[in-house]
Amino acid sequence: MLSAGAVAFIGAVFLAAGLVKGVVGMGLPTVAMGLLAAAMPPAEAAALLLIPSLVTNLWQLFTGPSFGGLCKRLWTMMA
Repeated sequence: MLSAGAVAFIGAVFLAAGLVKGVVGMGLPTVAMGLLAAAMPPAEAAALLLIPSLVTNLWQLFTGPSFGGLCKRLWTMMA
């Protein structure tokens, strides 16, 4: 079980990493992994990154301009 301090640290890390992704459009895993690995084993840090990375990438994909146009243009790389 994580302590309240650990949960607060993890929340602050994801807030900072989300801010970077919001401003730049990428970098959530890079920032979060670097900061989380300072406080926990890398395997645990990577496990914590799975859901937030997936959710933010899907959000960015489906709310961006012309998802259909992207699929049409890049279909050969999706196979």
